[in-house]
Amino acid sequence: MRRDRFRTTTSPDDRKMATWRLVGHDCQVLHIVNRADSSPAYRWPSGTRLPCEIPGLVILDGLTNLWEAREAFPRHGDLWNAVRHDYWAALLDTTDQPNPLGA
Repeated sequence: MRRDRFRTTTSPDDRKMATWRLVGHDCQVLHIVNRADSSPAYRWPSGTRLPCEIPGLVILDGLTNLWEAREAFPRHGDLWNAVRHDYWAALLDTTDQPNPLGA
């Protein structure tokens, strides 16, 4: 298993979803979807609308970490708490780290 693989976390009510990955020891958020939001998809922070049919989708440009995403989208606190939980579980998971002994 690779530490930099894409991971998906949903809010407790399944209305929001975030795709993220570990980059070193950081949590990089790639995009969020709010299934309860019918707004057109867009890129953040530019606000550029996307020509796709996924309402409530926000693509986060750059290397937006979890704390920056939480600050930019504070109404998604339940989602960010779930991502934080999954982030720590992934960060502390030693099964996908290289063996320092080379065995």
